[in-house]
Amino acid sequence: MKVKLSKQTLLIAGVVCVALLIAWSATRSSATAQGPGRLDDAAGRACSDFAGGYGQARTKTARLALADKVSQSSRNSDNDAVRDQAMTLGRSAGDGGREWERDGDAFEEACRAAGWSAG
Repeated sequence: MKVKLSKQTLLIAGVVCVALLIAWSATRSSATAQGPGRLDDAAGRACSDFAGGYGQARTKTARLALADKVSQSSRNSDNDAVRDQAMTLGRSAGDGGREWERDGDAFEEACRAAGWSAG
């Protein structure tokens, strides 16, 4: 039994295959783009650690201790945004000032974007 396909049928099948490949690759690239990520246990712990200590972290020693605690908590997280912001927070902890506040706000935003909330 031989099946003979016309050129038009082959052309349509080729176009459908190309369209499917384009749709698949677009889905893959949007899935790998860094978004807020999910709030896993490690990210949630880091966010809670930060929220619990940020108000009292007024001295360099306190800021460094808090940044270290947050970094340790986030180390095993699969959430890239929280983990990256924890590292950034650690870099500004020694100097404090506006950078520390800005990085603290960015860390808190990464936590909220992932679904964390105080409480």
